[in-house]
Amino acid sequence: MTTTHNHPGKRGKDKKRAILDVATQVFREMGFHNASMNIIATRLGGSKTTLYNHFRSKDAIFWEVARNAAILQNQRVSTFIDDESLLLTSDNRHRVHELVRELAQPAENIRLALTRFGEKFITFIHTDEVLAIRHALLTSENPGPRKDYFELGPKRVVSRVAAFLEEAMTNGQLKQGDPRVAACHLRGLLDSEHYKYYLLAESPSESFIRDSVKSAVDVFLLAYGANNAVPCVSGK
Repeated sequence: MTTTHNHPGKRGKDKKRAILDVATQVFREMGFHNASMNIIATRLGGSKTTLYNHFRSKDAIFWEVARNAAILQNQRVSTFIDDESLLLTSDNRHRVHELVRELAQPAENIRLALTRFGEKFITFIHTDEVLAIRHALLTSENPGPRKDYFELGPKRVVSRVAAFLEEAMTNGQLKQGDPRVAACHLRGLLDSEHYKYYLLAESPSESFIRDSVKSAVDVFLLAYGANNAVPCVSGK
């Protein structure tokens, strides 16, 4: 799907990135319906003509913002790190590298590996960029961006986690089962105590994230852990 006009060169890429940065803030604050090309142009300090030189419509801008956020979450994100066309802050580049690293190496201690991944993943989900996209997606009547976001982000995350869990099953660290289903269960457990924060676009404390991830991993290993991986669940 093509959403932008061609603007080769560093200047065009920098302008596009600036537009997407401002648009992300506007969508987060106002939602998709209340946001407009006029508001984005005003925040940018330019004219609507500048926006239309890079994007054909508000829908096109929103799709690109959603696409970039989704790419940040997917299991192939490392291949996009050096693509200058994407809106990646240095902070999010670091988070992405950390997430990829956790799932790209064998885990001698499956509990520790899942806990580290869970804490980094949930922390990433609570970043302003991701919360902004979720809010804007929920307020948009256009299903296109939601579908693209799912395909590029959550669906690929589950596939990457499933591959990691399948290797752990092969190594005897987890019980044999359907790795895709197990990945969905793990994702659901990690999310389970955070829906309030997702809906309110709020961020929990670091201690809450640690405790919630510990509980999620405890429950996951009770179901999937091999004999030497089953934890003793303790209360918070």
